Amino acid sequence: MKTKKKENIIIIIILIVMLIAIIGVSWAAFNFSQAGNVPNKITTGSITMTYTETDNTISLSNALPTTDKTGTTRLKEGEYFDFNVSSEITGEVNINYEISAKEVGEGTIDGSNIKLYLTKLNGESEEQLMTPEVYNEETSENTYTGRPAGEMSLYSSSMNSSESNDYRLRMYVTEEYNPQGDGGGLTFTVQVNVYGKAGDKYVPLTTEEILEDNEVKEETTNMFNYASNGSYIASVTDDGPQYGSEPSQVTNGLFSMEDEDGTSYYFRGAVENNNVQFGEYQSDYYVYQDNDNLYYQSIESCQASASEPESCTQVKLANAGDKMYWKIVRVNGDGSLRLIYNGTSVTHPEFEGDIATSNSVGYTSYNLEYNDPKYTGYTYDNGTDSFIKKEVDTWYKNALGNTIYDKMVNGGRFCSDSSGLKEETDYGFPDMGEYKVFASYDRLGQSMTNYAKSNSPTLKCPTTTESYGGSYRLKAGLITADELVLAGENPGVVSNSYLNIVANGTMLDYWSMSPADFGYYGATVWFEREFPNYDFVDSGIYAVRPVINVTTDDGFTSGDGTASNPYVIS
Repeated sequence: MKTKKKENIIIIIILIVMLIAIIGVSWAAFNFSQAGNVPNKITTGSITMTYTETDNTISLSNALPTTDKTGTTRLKEGEYFDFNVSSEITGEVNINYEISAKEVGEGTIDGSNIKLYLTKLNGESEEQLMTPEVYNEETSENTYTGRPAGEMSLYSSSMNSSESNDYRLRMYVTEEYNPQGDGGGLTFTVQVNVYGKAGDKYVPLTTEEILEDNEVKEETTNMFNYASNGSYIASVTDDGPQYGSEPSQVTNGLFSMEDEDGTSYYFRGAVENNNVQFGEYQSDYYVYQDNDNLYYQSIESCQASASEPESCTQVKLANAGDKMYWKIVRVNGDGSLRLIYNGTSVTHPEFEGDIATSNSVGYTSYNLEYNDPKYTGYTYDNGTDSFIKKEVDTWYKNALGNTIYDKMVNGGRFCSDSSGLKEETDYGFPDMGEYKVFASYDRLGQSMTNYAKSNSPTLKCPTTTESYGGSYRLKAGLITADELVLAGENPGVVSNSYLNIVANGTMLDYWSMSPADFGYYGATVWFEREFPNYDFVDSGIYAVRPVINVTTDDGFTSGDGTASNPYVIS
């Protein structure tokens, strides 16, 4: 069969020149033009892929450099470009495909001042496929898709059945660009190319190494009703939770579950071989401490939150040259590694109040307002950043965003699940007026119902109709409550998972990005202590542990994932 497939290998490269934008800049005034709406088709053997431009006209004038929030949501005529990529596949064939952009012509404004942003259209909604990225050409080719070097990769995926996908591209000048003194008449031209190539689905070498080093285990029946050490809440009585232990439910190792992009492999329990060294601080890194021993990424955020703003003082988080260490949470369905920050050393059994020795980058509230469900969202009001998102973004920009490591960090999927908000009826809370729980509580908090149904964590972000929370593509975010449960945590039950091993001392408490409930005291979000719990977004003060998604074509350069010899991504 393999020989036959090799003999019949279908190499499809679609290189379709789509003149999207000729940008003329004079004091930041733009003119875009686009030509053609004729379908472009290549047919080979059992596969037909068609690339079709729409007849939307891109024509902007008198536009100014803009923020990401504005540039990524423009919907006036001429401010975006729609196109379709469809395929007709017969037989057992996998196609790896990629959408890319290539600067052409003699542009007189540098690509470092231009951002591109691509989404996928799903009816009236848009799915973010990439974070807004400054134009930056890849130095190497992608042998899986056929994309050559010297182009900017916008999005890559694979398909093994017929599909038709609509995409929307936006392009704008960064807000940092200063048009004064540019002389006017500036231009920047790109063409968008789509490549497709038949072959095995792309699997990074890092994923191959993890699968070689770990046996993928089968889930046990009702596994998520138990912590990874076998502990569970046997019942809830008037005296509170009654605990039990089930040795057959001790679960440590690598397991699998589907996410939006395919099969994800997640670590669970007291595993000892998911340590990674990736990145390092390029200079001494400082945060700001207030009178309550909280830590912020900027003097502005410290003064905005501190009870005594004048108390904010600079404290060193890391030294120049300090390595960054991470725990692998899972291998994503697209093959990238999902990592949670673990500080500047591998082990952190206790938190003693010294930010420099913790496995976090800050210690703050989740949001500064609490009296509306929207404040549980990682963003709210259709794009306003939560306080904690600003902290995570600031850390990433300062610590990794301006380094050589940034190219390896994907605009990965993140979920702040604000779906399913409903009035509480099943969880034994006293009748204290309005009390509503989010879907995450309904699927993860079943111990409070004596497991009327099983806990059911998910790696697929439910669709929400709220103007807060939802699905994101981000360079950095936070862990979800579902990922905590998959890792071996269980609400109300002390575990021994790699995310929080209980030691003789005070453990570090840290935020997730999952809404929990909304009651008469305010909005709450899940956090991790000895087990997943939830607290008010403004009065809860917990650590900030960034989560990133990393892809490398070179595999691990050394290590076996243990604390004494962590994997190294160079």
